[in-house]
Amino acid sequence: MAAVQTVLPFDLRGLRFALPAKQVMRVLPALSPLPLPQAPASVAGICQLHGKVVPVIDLSARLGWTPQPFGIWSHWIWLRSSRRELLLPVDRTEPVCHLDSELHAVSTLQDCQSGVSGVLQTAQGLYLLHDIESFLSPADEQALNHALAQHADH
Repeated sequence: MAAVQTVLPFDLRGLRFALPAKQVMRVLPALSPLPLPQAPASVAGICQLHGKVVPVIDLSARLGWTPQPFGIWSHWIWLRSSRRELLLPVDRTEPVCHLDSELHAVSTLQDCQSGVSGVLQTAQGLYLLHDIESFLSPADEQALNHALAQHADH
């Protein structure tokens, strides 16, 4: 049975994705992240927002794609997971919408720890729905915490 999903749709490298709207704090214009030595490969750096140091997730790296530089017109999605705030640079965002769609499980993608929780099939096409709680593996979380602690000491 289909359920209404409130999501923030976005595009990255020609593919359509979505995030649960309840985890989106805001969409920002392009930022310039600082590198974070010893961070996991999926962390492209850090930015300071309202006095907080916020890690930048490179979704391309997370999906196993060749990382590309962030464009000056890219949109940055400011997210809140249960553990921390994150920034996610994407090519473009669309307005938050309510999709009346069944969520189809994508077990083969979950096996590779891509962070995709399923596929939403809509009249507008398919959206890969991301689970931000799995953007960082437990090992990545530990490495990020270590890198952030090293950064704070400097």
